[in-house]
Amino acid sequence: MGTGERLLRGDHLRASMDSGRWPRYMASGMGYITFAKTEPHLFSMLFMCDQSRDQRERMERQLQPIIELIARQLGMSADTATAFHMHMWIHVHGIASMIVTHYLDWDEQHIVDTLSVKFHALSASIANQQGSGGVQ
Repeated sequence: MGTGERLLRGDHLRASMDSGRWPRYMASGMGYITFAKTEPHLFSMLFMCDQSRDQRERMERQLQPIIELIARQLGMSADTATAFHMHMWIHVHGIASMIVTHYLDWDEQHIVDTLSVKFHALSASIANQQGSGGVQ
């Protein structure tokens, strides 16, 4: 991740996570979507292009604290937390990309509601699978 990317994306994420408006995990997704809304050309250049192996590996390392947080707060293994995060992140990135390409024009509350529904449905699904021995 380049310095400009860190500064711009980091500022949006940090501001969102420090705002106290949402739980921290929700806030990270909202910060990413806000970045897409306010910096659509830069978002497209940074996140809607081919990623190198090094970029993917760096992203995986940066995700470790988030994976640990999810595992701890939701009481799941690191592997399950990683799968949970990927499901959520596909949803977040999809919303951000669809906003950038003008496929969606959602207001903040609609985005929050959609992410909340996805989070709770995915949490319940994983809890159900763990209860039946389906996910470890």
